[in-house]
Amino acid sequence: MQWKGDRISFEVYGTSHAPEIGVVATGVPYRPLDGAALARFMDRRRAKNEAFSTKRIEADNPEIEYGENGFRAVIKNTNVKSGDYADLYGVPRPSHADYAAYLRDGRLDFSGGGEFSGRLTAPLCVLGFVAKSILAERGIKVSAWVSAIGGVKGATYRTRLTEAMLSCGDEGEWTPAKKEEMLEEIRLAAADKDSVGGRIECAVTGLAGGIGGGSYGSLEGKVASLAYLIPAVKGVEFGAGFDLARMRGSEANDPLYYDEKGKVAFEKNDAGGINGGISNGNAVTLAVAVRPTPSIGKKQRSISLTDGEDREIEIKGRHDACIACRAVPVLEAAVAIAVLDALLTEEKK
Repeated sequence: MQWKGDRISFEVYGTSHAPEIGVVATGVPYRPLDGAALARFMDRRRAKNEAFSTKRIEADNPEIEYGENGFRAVIKNTNVKSGDYADLYGVPRPSHADYAAYLRDGRLDFSGGGEFSGRLTAPLCVLGFVAKSILAERGIKVSAWVSAIGGVKGATYRTRLTEAMLSCGDEGEWTPAKKEEMLEEIRLAAADKDSVGGRIECAVTGLAGGIGGGSYGSLEGKVASLAYLIPAVKGVEFGAGFDLARMRGSEANDPLYYDEKGKVAFEKNDAGGINGGISNGNAVTLAVAVRPTPSIGKKQRSISLTDGEDREIEIKGRHDACIACRAVPVLEAAVAIAVLDALLTEEKK
């Protein structure tokens, strides 16, 4: 997993069942880290005894070494069970990267998803925490929350961005009034040896207007490119997103006015706080669609690449019944890295 911005570049290395995974980042200003705050952030991503999460429990305590222009963070894998995949040698799991990876390099060992596994979002979160910390010093906050699980919908920035939503990054990942309904949706899927998808929303507040640019400097482009590094993300939208396609311009446009303090304000925010790839001073809002976990216990059709025959499989092992829940801090991390890169680029001009 690699990403190169205008100021920040990084590579996430390792595989889900390797001895270690990690991230090497450059272009990141040094900041003394709050170890307790980092542990809390990493804990939001960790698997726990929840209906939605895998039974693979990892400590995820990063070892960080700073250099002149960045840092390296290493996380040990301590709870690996490659034997769970012994029956799947040469048998690609439907909707995983297994078959696509085979087409690229001929691999037949699909244990744990390799470098395509969501396990590698752990080191991404380390870099994201650093980025969030730097942004927070500048009064910029990145908050994300689960806005839908399956058919259960919770709070959305499309109707109103509330302080409760902006506190999600500190206190939890859920729309409180809908949490139990969402969890029940996950439990029902898990009981049926199945999985369920979800929607995560994110807001960036405190970001000044004028950050970003056209073409490859687009703020939307940077954010989206990092969001798609999260393995289960299959759709990204800003503001009203895909619903803009059914609107007329008179409905979709965000009218401007001067508020009581003489500052420019907007009547609404269907553009998601970005015009022409540049922040306009409104809150930057976006959402991602997170697909259902491909690894499910139900019988599925596949093939054997070693003997050229059709195969029926039931996937065993430890997997999340809903990826979206643990992906919330990962989205915050991705967005924070992109915003910081755009901000540092602007400051360098």
